[in-house]
Amino acid sequence: MQVIMKKIVFLVTLISGVSLFGMRSYNDFKKSHSEVDQYQGIFVFTDSKPLREYEYLGTVKMTMGLGSGQYQNVRNVLIKKAKKDYPQADGLIMNFKDGGTDRADAIKFKD
Repeated sequence: MQVIMKKIVFLVTLISGVSLFGMRSYNDFKKSHSEVDQYQGIFVFTDSKPLREYEYLGTVKMTMGLGSGQYQNVRNVLIKKAKKDYPQADGLIMNFKDGGTDRADAIKFKD
């Protein structure tokens, strides 16, 4: 009877430990992952990059003077340029510079 109790206690401890570890891993995963917004059919990654593998297609740039420095205007100009230069692009990885050249890397997701 004592052997059976030890096995039950061991199994309960093991299952509890695995469950707690799984919950911690899931919570850590939730902290660093999010859904990405899509504009004009392009996934836009700002201050982030996709987890899925992708191919770099090229870079589009925008210097001040082509439009307002507001985020939405700059984003829309970069998307328009990327769609023209890289029509096969699935997404853009945005990089903004205060007083500098804003740029976006056009990417194509691998299957």
